Amino acid sequence: MTPHGGGFLELIRVASPFAQLILLILGVMSVISWAIIIEKILFVLRSKSDSETLSRYRWRQFDPHNLFLEARRYSRAPVARAYLHIYNYLFERGDIPGRDPELVGREFGRAAAAQLARAERFLPFLATCSSAGPFLGLLGTVWGIISAFQRIGIWGSANIAVVAPGIAEALVATAVGLGTAIPALVAYNLFTSQIRKEAARIEAFGEDLVFAVGQWSANPGQATRVPRTAP
Repeated sequence: MTPHGGGFLELIRVASPFAQLILLILGVMSVISWAIIIEKILFVLRSKSDSETLSRYRWRQFDPHNLFLEARRYSRAPVARAYLHIYNYLFERGDIPGRDPELVGREFGRAAAAQLARAERFLPFLATCSSAGPFLGLLGTVWGIISAFQRIGIWGSANIAVVAPGIAEALVATAVGLGTAIPALVAYNLFTSQIRKEAARIEAFGEDLVFAVGQWSANPGQATRVPRTAP
């Protein structure tokens, strides 16, 4: 069958069932990857400013409850949610655990790891789309070329009307495969870079927190002097 209108949807309509299956898989992958991209963009926009603000916390005035109020104010940041978790688990009880720097550091590390894992959620799917998309498109391309040669054998002619549907099918599969893979690859690299920066901020915050808790527990009620770390 030859596409009459020549439009993209018409090319898909006249493609072979196998090519349509490949295009359907690529279409579903593309829709899901774009949903993930939008969700991650919103996450970065919401959390970046809060995280940068909280990383500039004045540690010399450290008090667990004061930092709790700051973390609650900037709760969209993963580092803030990690501190809120350990505050409820250790400091709010008002007993020994909240004054143990080693325990605080260990619990904060666990809470921070959970928050980073949440931030990385669905990123492997983007990596899968970026690597599998071109190969699925290539599979559709090969199938389209095979279809073109089959038409030549059936019709005994190699004119454009005979080979055009197969070639068009091959080119559409290539285009859809690349259209699925390229945005996923770019988004994966960008979001991975942002998460690495967030992880560095969390690590610096955790080191300051452990030092501040040590000073605070040794000298309750006095100002805490904490060496500044790079944000």
